[in-house]
Amino acid sequence: MKQKITVLFILFYSNLFSQTYFQKYQDIADSLETVYNIPSALMLAVAYHESGGGRSKVAKHSNNHFGIKGKNHKVNSKYKYYNSIIESYEGFCKLILSKKFYSSLKGTKDAKKWVRALSNSNYAGGSNTWEGHVMSVIKKYSLD
Repeated sequence: MKQKITVLFILFYSNLFSQTYFQKYQDIADSLETVYNIPSALMLAVAYHESGGGRSKVAKHSNNHFGIKGKNHKVNSKYKYYNSIIESYEGFCKLILSKKFYSSLKGTKDAKKWVRALSNSNYAGGSNTWEGHVMSVIKKYSLD
């Protein structure tokens, strides 16, 4: 009985935290979707996955929710430092703009197509599991 309560407690707070992440950044993602024609569902799913729901060291110390590599003058890290989380989301959108697939998907709302294209562009350093993880975030939290 104690184990069941512990598991339910963990699931409840895990789900509560996850929903809070999406609620917290939904407006940013929606506004950037309007500007860049990139689905907010893609932004939120990738950010959630890459930052551990905003809990990773890179997210906390560098405001980097996407695992984007680059200059970091604040902490010793290979991951880019952003002055704000909004800048991190914008940085992700600008990175997407530079990808060859952007013009063919621009304006498409199907986040799954974007995830597949991003995965095929080697965004996650050749990880075989990245695409599946991001797709499961989209499905689990009904982002699409």
